Amino acid sequence: PRDPPHDKAKVGNDVAAGPLTAEQWKHVIPGFLRVEVNIEKEAPSNGGLTLHNFPHKSHISVHPDAPALFPGACCSPQAVSIDQILMWETDIRASGVRKYPPPLDWMAAMPLEDSADIGSYWSGHENVFGDNNPKRPRRVDATLGQQAGFMATASQIEFFHNEACAGEFLPPFKKDFWRGDSLKRHSVEFWSGGFQLFGTCGLNRVLSLDPGRFSKQLLFHTSNNKQHSKKKSKFYRIGDFFGQLYTVRQHAQAWIDQHIESPMDKNQ
Repeated sequence: PRDPPHDKAKVGNDVAAGPLTAEQWKHVIPGFLRVEVNIEKEAPSNGGLTLHNFPHKSHISVHPDAPALFPGACCSPQAVSIDQILMWETDIRASGVRKYPPPLDWMAAMPLEDSADIGSYWSGHENVFGDNNPKRPRRVDATLGQQAGFMATASQIEFFHNEACAGEFLPPFKKDFWRGDSLKRHSVEFWSGGFQLFGTCGLNRVLSLDPGRFSKQLLFHTSNNKQHSKKKSKFYRIGDFFGQLYTVRQHAQAWIDQHIESPMDKNQ
């Protein structure tokens, strides 16, 4: 790889664009982000939430031209403003972007197993975070991006079960893989959240950078109680995260312009 991944990934951290093989496409699925609605609708912070000081703000700013998201797509009628919608499951340091072939275009890459990565442009490429730590966060609990659900077609489920997932995807599972108890007590994330899909199954989750589609990939945590039980510094506005992704997209496009596209390509 041009930019060594420093883990078990077979690709570097600078895969900003490029074609995918049929096998790689089979390992790409839509991702989701759990969100809540800030109860204090008008306040800049709620119960100690430091929303103005979101993760890695000093390293990756919110792009000034990032388009607005649609709060009603996930959280109507509770949210009347996108500034009320909060996330906590991941952050920009654990994210990447990639320009996919049409009709997908630019997509954000969520965390996954290093050995299963098909490639994206990591937000931390070229030491953006300034700590000389080139290792990309993967299955780190704090930024894993547990999404509490998944969406797949019948043919994709068949692929998960027969090919992608070690130990199979549907019960009763393979006894030899699960060490004698194929129906042992798994967590709720395993049974209903698709936790294994971006783990042992080796799938790549993506979020559209089209604002309308991205808004529909937000899942409202209806109990709305994480903001009172989780570490306050983990929360930030979904719009700020989306704006950071747009800044990373700008970095990736500059990398493409410099390393991939020829002058003739740019004039077409």
